[in-house]
Amino acid sequence: MNARDIEVFCEIMRSNSLSLAAKALGVSQPALSQALRHCEDRIGFALFRRHAGRLTPTAEATALWPEAERLFHELHSFRSLTRDLGGRQGGLLRLGTTSSLGVSLVPKAVAQLRREWPLARISVNLMPVRELGEALLARRLDVGLALTSVEVPGLDHAPIGRVPCIVLLPADHPLAAQPALGPAQLAGVPEIGFGGWQDFGRSLDLAFGTEGVERRIAVEIGNTVSAVAMVREGIGFAIVDGFARLVLPPGVVARPFLPRVEREVVLLRSRMLGNPEMVDRLAEIMRALCRADEPPG
Repeated sequence: MNARDIEVFCEIMRSNSLSLAAKALGVSQPALSQALRHCEDRIGFALFRRHAGRLTPTAEATALWPEAERLFHELHSFRSLTRDLGGRQGGLLRLGTTSSLGVSLVPKAVAQLRREWPLARISVNLMPVRELGEALLARRLDVGLALTSVEVPGLDHAPIGRVPCIVLLPADHPLAAQPALGPAQLAGVPEIGFGGWQDFGRSLDLAFGTEGVERRIAVEIGNTVSAVAMVREGIGFAIVDGFARLVLPPGVVARPFLPRVEREVVLLRSRMLGNPEMVDRLAEIMRALCRADEPPG
């Protein structure tokens, strides 16, 4: 199938009618019927059964439909992008981000980009850091943002900021009265935490270990968004990156964690891609946001 075949096939599948499909494509019904026959000749099997003026998809057509629809949408996006770029009206930025940045700094950065590129299309995908690397190498993303360094061959990672960690507590927790919290005060208190098998969890293990305190993880989580939700339910405390304070729900308070543990904000991009202006501008905006929103340590 070529691009036109996919377009014809998808429109007929979607409308379930040659006349409606022809109207949507802006061609006559005989011309569309001929295009469908040529498509079936090229692929070597029938896509529709014709009976009493009606079309019924064959088993082969039903099997092709999900992939054809995906390709149809990608083709439409590609055409829109080339039209925008040709008219210098906008562009496309496919951004992947870990969850904490995705609900704190990234919305601010996207809002700024939209003000500067009002006709640009920006796709934001929240995903674990390992999936970020895979998506960048597969060219499904243009840029990634994470709170941990990713050493993946073929990826460039540029540090763009740092943020100290904070302790999240239910507002009515006895420890909420403390101005800052460390391992000694948190000893024995149920923790909603990152496991030691994760980079951040290992950093916390070290911070607690230097003061002779063992972490007591009651609920293990994999992202900051989950930690905030668990704290809100009163399960225990959580140590997370300081950007989480920007989106805390009612009933959850934040206190500095001492000794100071920092997380690094990293921008990831594939070496096989170029140097798009929007990606460079995103890096500048994120650096400024990291400086402006860094909480006191």
